Amino acid sequence: MSATQRRLLALYPRDFRRDYEEELLAVLAAEGRPGPGQVFDLVRSALVVRLRRVPVPAGLRQSARVVQLFGALLLLALEGRRVVPLVPGHLDVVAPVDYVRLAGWSLVLVAVAKGWRLLGFTGAAIGLAGEIAAALRWYLDTPAMLLNAYWIIMTAAVVLVAGLLATRAGRPRGLLLVLSAGGLLILVTEIDWLLPYQLSPLLVLGRGDVEMLLSDMPAMSGVAVLMLVAAAGLVLVAAIRQEATVRRWLPAWAAPVLVTVPLIRSGFDGFMEYNSYHPEATRLIGPVQWAALVLVPMAAFLVVAMLSGRYERSRQAKLPRS
Repeated sequence: MSATQRRLLALYPRDFRRDYEEELLAVLAAEGRPGPGQVFDLVRSALVVRLRRVPVPAGLRQSARVVQLFGALLLLALEGRRVVPLVPGHLDVVAPVDYVRLAGWSLVLVAVAKGWRLLGFTGAAIGLAGEIAAALRWYLDTPAMLLNAYWIIMTAAVVLVAGLLATRAGRPRGLLLVLSAGGLLILVTEIDWLLPYQLSPLLVLGRGDVEMLLSDMPAMSGVAVLMLVAAAGLVLVAAIRQEATVRRWLPAWAAPVLVTVPLIRSGFDGFMEYNSYHPEATRLIGPVQWAALVLVPMAAFLVVAMLSGRYERSRQAKLPRS
C-alpha cells in the first residue's frame, strides 16, 4: 500500500478502520495505484462516515425538512418572477443562469417529494451555484451587486445544508400557505430585492429619512407592497403552525440569513460608499471581508442552534419521569 493510500485511510475514524481495515485494503489492492477517482472516493467516504457520527438533535432534523421544502419553494418563486410573465420579448432578456437556478430549485422540490436525498443535494448545489454565478456576473464592475444579493445566496446555502440533515418522512404543515406566498412573489415584479438593506437603518436602528428612503427606492405600487407583506405573513403563519419541537429550531436556520443584513450594513457601508464615488478605481472585497461573509453566518447558526439545544435539554429535564 502506498504512502498516499495510508494517509487517506487515516481520514477514517480509528474504530472504523479497526473493523473494516481488511476490506478497505483488499479494495485498494485490487484497484492498484491511487488515481484521482480513488482519492475522491476515499475522501468522500471518510467524510460521510464521520458526518453520520455527529450527533444531530431530532428537532433540528425535522426542522431541516421544513427549511429545505419551504426554502426551495420560495427560491423557485423568486426565479419564477423572471420567467413566468410571458409578455412579448420578456424571455429574450432572461439570462441562461436564471434557467440554471430555476432547474436547481425544481430538482430540490422533486427530490423532497420522492425522498431522494442525493437528487436534493444535487439540485441545491446547482441552485446555489446559479445564485452565486448570477451575482458574480457584475462583481468586477459593481461589487455591491454581490452584497445586495448575499441574503439570497445565504438562503440557498441554508437550503443545501438543510437537505443534508433533513428527515425523509412526513409533510410539513402550512404547505398551502407557502405555495400561496410563492405565487404572490412570482406576481410581484416591481420589488427590488436589495430592499432589506435599504430598510434596515429605519427598522433596526430607528433612524433615517422615510421620504428620502422612499424616493431612492424603485417605484412600487401599493398593491405590490401589500402582496409582498402578505407573502411574508403567509410564511410566518406557516412557521408558527409547525409542531412545537420544529418551531423551536427554525430560528437557528433563519439566523444565517437574518444576520446578513446587519453584517452588510455594519461591515460594508464604507466599501460600498467608496465604490459609489470612485468608479474609476473599483475596490473589490478583501480576504478579511470574505472571511466575515462566510464565518459570521456560520457562527450565527451555531450560536442559535446551541441555545435551542440548551432550551430543549432544559425542557426535557423538567418533564416528569415515568
